[in-house]
Amino acid sequence: MMTATPALSALWLVACGRSVTTKAIPETSDPSASASAAASSAPDAPSATPSAVPVPSSTSSSAGSASSVDAAPVAPRSVDGAAGSCRAVRGPVELPIRAPATFVVRGDRVDAVLDDDGRPRVVSFTAAPLASPLTSPPLREQAEGAQGRGSRLQCATAGEVAFCPDRAGAVHRSGLSGDGDRIVASGRIGTHVAASLLGGAHPALAYLASRKTSEGWVSEAWLEVDDDAPLRLSEDGSGATAVDLGARGATLVALTIDARAALTAMHARPVAYQNGARLGEDAVVFVGGPGDRQTAGTVALPASGPGWGLLPIARDVADFGLAIVRLDDPPRVDEPTVWSMYPNGLDPASVAVAARGAGAWVARIRPQAAEPGSARVLELGEVGPEGAFTARDLIPTADLPGDLNLALGPHGDLWLAWVDSTGSWVERLACR
Repeated sequence: MMTATPALSALWLVACGRSVTTKAIPETSDPSASASAAASSAPDAPSATPSAVPVPSSTSSSAGSASSVDAAPVAPRSVDGAAGSCRAVRGPVELPIRAPATFVVRGDRVDAVLDDDGRPRVVSFTAAPLASPLTSPPLREQAEGAQGRGSRLQCATAGEVAFCPDRAGAVHRSGLSGDGDRIVASGRIGTHVAASLLGGAHPALAYLASRKTSEGWVSEAWLEVDDDAPLRLSEDGSGATAVDLGARGATLVALTIDARAALTAMHARPVAYQNGARLGEDAVVFVGGPGDRQTAGTVALPASGPGWGLLPIARDVADFGLAIVRLDDPPRVDEPTVWSMYPNGLDPASVAVAARGAGAWVARIRPQAAEPGSARVLELGEVGPEGAFTARDLIPTADLPGDLNLALGPHGDLWLAWVDSTGSWVERLACR
C-alpha cells in the first residue's frame, strides 16, 4: 500500500508433457442470499461491512475535462438483491490451483481457465437460469485436496483458443482442452497477454516483447493474428508496459499503456481484417502522471455508444483514482476523461470489466480508507453511457485481493474471479 504517486501538475506535452484437466462442477445450490451472508455463515469466511466503507463515484464530464464526486457510503448487501446491491447465486468456489482465472461463456456453461505454466486448465460451471431467491445463502465451496500453485499470469482466450504464457515468457497456443499446444510468441517474462477474435473468426494475440534500438532495450506491444507474421502495435518513439484487446463489431481496439518515470500514456488503435490484420491510426487518448511499470489498463466496448479505457493512476500529487477515458470510433487524441477517486493510492490496482448494453460492469481493488496501510476491498460497480462510475457493492474477500476477472453470464448474471491470501475464487452474482 502506498500514498498517491506524484504526478505532473502542468499540462502534458506528448511526443510521441503436462496433463490437462477439465473438471465439471454442477450447480449445487439455488440462488439466494448475499455473499456477505454466505461469508458470515461459512467457517473461516472473510467478512465485510460495506455500509461503513466510503465509496467514491463520479459524474460525467464535458469534453476534455474531468470531474469527481465526494465519497458516499455503499448500501449494505441484502438477502433479496434489493436496489444498490448484488446477491450471491453461487460461491465463493475455491479453484484447484492458486492462479488468476479467465472466463469463457458457452451457452449455459461458464469455464474458468487457469494458466498451468503455459497450459490451460479448465474448471467448468453450469449457469442455469436464475431462480427466485431463497432465505438461505449459498455455501462456500472449498477445493478438494490441497490447492496447487499455478502461474500468476492469466491465460487469454479467443473463441475456442487459449494463449497461455509460461514462466520463461513463451506464449503457448492451444485449444481450451490443451490440444495442439505450440509456442507462437516469445514475450517479456512476467507480463500479461490479451486475446480476442478479429472479424469474429480470427484469433488475435497481443503481447509485450523487448526490442533493442539505438536508445537501448524498449518494451513494445505486438499483435499476431492467425499464423501471420506479428505486427508492431507500438509506434516508433513509444513503448508499451501493458496491452489489452476489445472487440467492437468486426474490428478490435488495441489499448496499450506506456508507463514511464515522467508520464504515462494510453494509446488506442483500431484493428480491422482485410486479408490479414490492418492497423488503424494510433491515438494517444490520455496522458497522466508517472505510473508503476505494473500499472495496467483495460478496455470496455459496449454494444452501443462509445467505449472506455480504464486506468488506475494518480490524477495529481495528492489524488489517486480510476481514469475512465472515452474511446470514440475511431479513437481520437486527448479523449474526454472522467475520474472516480480512491481514498488513497494503490500500485498496482487491479481492474476488470464486462461490457453490456451502453455501459459496463466494473470490478476493482481500492483502499478501504485514506490512512496509509489501509485494507484493500473488492468493489463492484457500473460505468454508465457518459463514463460515470457508480458503486454497487463490496464483495467479501480475505486479505490482499487482486488479479480480477469479470464476465457477463448467459442470464444477465455476473461471474467474478479473484485471488486473495487464501486462494483463488469464483463467485456467481445477480445484480440489479
